[in-house]
Amino acid sequence: MSKSESSGDTPINNTQTPQQPFVERRRTRQSIFLPEFNPRLTPEQKAWRPLHLLNLYRLLISGIFVALIFTNTQLIPFGVSQPELFQIVSFGYLIASILIGITIRWRWPTLSFQVHAHIILDFCTIILIMHASGGVKSGVGLLFLLPIAAASILSFGRSSIFYSATITLILFIDQSYLKLSLDIPTSYTQTGLLGVILFLTAILTNYLVNKTEESVEIASQREVDLANMEQLTQFIMQRMQTAVIVVDYLGNIKLINDTAVNLLKLKGTLKKQTNLYEFSLELGDLFQTWRATPDSQNQKINHESDSTDLNIKFAALGDKANSGTVIFLENNVEIIQQAQQLKLASLGRLTASIAHELRNPLAAIRHAGELLNESPSLEETDKRLTEIIDKQSVRVNEIIGTVLDLSRRQQAEQECINLSQWVQEFLNEYIQLPQERFYLKFEIEDLKIVFDRQHLHQIFNNLIQNALRHTIEYNHHFRPIVITIGTDYMNKNAFLNVMNYGPCIPEENLSQIFEPFFTTEAAGTGLGLYISREMAVCNSAKLEYINIKEGACFQLSFADPRRSKQ
Repeated sequence: MSKSESSGDTPINNTQTPQQPFVERRRTRQSIFLPEFNPRLTPEQKAWRPLHLLNLYRLLISGIFVALIFTNTQLIPFGVSQPELFQIVSFGYLIASILIGITIRWRWPTLSFQVHAHIILDFCTIILIMHASGGVKSGVGLLFLLPIAAASILSFGRSSIFYSATITLILFIDQSYLKLSLDIPTSYTQTGLLGVILFLTAILTNYLVNKTEESVEIASQREVDLANMEQLTQFIMQRMQTAVIVVDYLGNIKLINDTAVNLLKLKGTLKKQTNLYEFSLELGDLFQTWRATPDSQNQKINHESDSTDLNIKFAALGDKANSGTVIFLENNVEIIQQAQQLKLASLGRLTASIAHELRNPLAAIRHAGELLNESPSLEETDKRLTEIIDKQSVRVNEIIGTVLDLSRRQQAEQECINLSQWVQEFLNEYIQLPQERFYLKFEIEDLKIVFDRQHLHQIFNNLIQNALRHTIEYNHHFRPIVITIGTDYMNKNAFLNVMNYGPCIPEENLSQIFEPFFTTEAAGTGLGLYISREMAVCNSAKLEYINIKEGACFQLSFADPRRSKQ
């Protein structure tokens, strides 16, 4: 058994029953005369295959002749002139066909030698059978057509004309011999017509072979072009920042880029003919709905693994019912982040243009109030008014400064940060308070996030300052602020919690705590939480209030670091 044959069979293990080896041998057994059928033939196998088919024709013809001899059946005109010669040639032709089948299976001698040797054998045999059957008038000469065509195919048209001319010449000589020696009536006209038919067969076959070669060459070149185009398409798709999935009309995934794999968290789950329903029932339903009504608007789904909102767009690849479809997926978090960047940029340009116009009059008002307060004739009531002017001027100046701080950072410059290490450094460096004021709860010590360092500093500082301001003194000491670092058990995303023991936020204020200029304190600006949330969105994170029984808790949920690295 050849290597190519054995490689496709299932190996027999030691636990098989006695019947299994027999079944395996029966399945792999092949005849030495039949060509092995394999849709993935090598170039060498393709070159030898026509010889297999030609030998089948040779076995068929010789087998029929031998069967006629053994059954003593007289099939006119075969062997009517010289029966003994017909019998000898028929038996020899059958034996030669069997030997040829063996040489073809062994592939020895070489292919070119066997091609010409086999064709010459066919021509000589047919000439002898035609001679034994009474010459050209017997009609046996039509058996030359297939060997002539085979000569054109196997020798690529270079020898068929030569063989046609040689056979035609031999036929004329044979007809002359039959007329002179055996006094058998002959027809040179019929011999000439047979020769013309052989030449036409050779020429037509040569033409078809040349056209076939050209078609094969064109097909091969187009196959290379299609392979290059497919590789280029995959190369472009894999480097697209947009998540793209290509499916057929049944929803089976044909192509998917790395962005979609990371967005849908499909790594390690894809296999051949994966269907949309296998990882998202909602996406599969949307696809079927869109195929039923292609004019439907873009849809949104919520991915179960991390509650990510995805915008879904469908585009058909053709106008037929079985055409494929391209699915574009966009992360709403990224869209919101881009919109937030534009909003910050617009806010930066606005504040930069009005800061000078606001601060100069504000400085003049404050300076005038200070001068007025220094007047010796100022009454106590007027001094109280000057204090209000100074205090409110400072507050307005702080509001302007806070807005300017937000607008100066128009683009988030993200970097990889060890969250637990950063929190400890922040508390040691910027918060000059005793360690007992804070209780650190790190579920994971080495937790990495991708975030803008200055944005994280301002968000965390705002949360700490709010927690310190609202912590209630209990038994002459303050209960600690709890800072928790960990990962969500569902989507494994990192989070940072800041919780204080104090008054809970009233339910009627929960919907407004992140609105700008909303505050319950007379000295507050109402911009701390608003700015913190805006900076969190700039980094694909989410800042939200967690409702607890005692005190207040704010959670900063970070995005998946892999998505930020795309």
